[in-house]
Amino acid sequence: MSLTPALAASAARLSSPVVWETAVARWLLFAGLAVALGGLAGRGLARQYKGRFPAPLPGPWALRGSLLGLVASAWLAAIGPSRALCLVEVVAFALAALLLRLRQPGWGVAPLLAVVVAEGLRAHPETIIPVVGALITYCHLIPAVLWTGMLVYVLRAAISWRNHPEEMRGLIRLHAAAAAWLFALLIVTGVVSALVLVPLHSLLTTGYGIVLIVKAALVAAAACFAVAGQVWLRRRPGRGAGPALATKLECAALAVVLAVTALLTALTPPASPTRPAASAHQAFTRR
Repeated sequence: MSLTPALAASAARLSSPVVWETAVARWLLFAGLAVALGGLAGRGLARQYKGRFPAPLPGPWALRGSLLGLVASAWLAAIGPSRALCLVEVVAFALAALLLRLRQPGWGVAPLLAVVVAEGLRAHPETIIPVVGALITYCHLIPAVLWTGMLVYVLRAAISWRNHPEEMRGLIRLHAAAAAWLFALLIVTGVVSALVLVPLHSLLTTGYGIVLIVKAALVAAAACFAVAGQVWLRRRPGRGAGPALATKLECAALAVVLAVTALLTALTPPASPTRPAASAHQAFTRR
């Protein structure tokens, strides 16, 4: 069966080594941002637990995440495009790592948020609908990295509390309540972003649209794992059981979601910019 011209063009982009190299580098950037920013948020959330703390909370991997993001953003700057914004991210991650090394996690949040700002300016929605597109990206990326990073942190804390099942269940439920709101915002902004980037007739006929469908399915799977993890908690697992397998699978599914999201950032969406100025902005960010 022969491919349609649009699908053939998308397949060519998917087969490009630069696309995959960019996707891997941006996946590492997203992972670093999630571990750093989400880890700090996860520790803040865990501190709100109202019950007994049977063991000290683990430290967040924020410094490690910032260093990972620093390496990934430097890699992206070397690859191009959007070199100028990638250099901004290099500086932001480096500053966050320095502040975290100096034990100033509160101040370290600001440069991590600067990375989110840079990603919003670089992302596809901004090239389609200037200003509004960046806002859509902010409202989509922040819930994604917080959901993932907070879950990683809470899983680490739950494992350290596995011999205290009542407290462990309370901690995971605390995260689940926050994750429900993040999931709702993620879904709404994801739908809006999809409508902006992919005309309905291109959803099944372009590589970008097909990868977007895969991402949606993975997000749905992560949500199902989250629900299954909560159901497992109702069975009141015994001492030493640790978090549910479903909760661990939720974390793995979110890691894959970040990978697929990174691939989408390296592909060209089928939608066209709403005005020529968007093309000028895109040319600047590719310097």
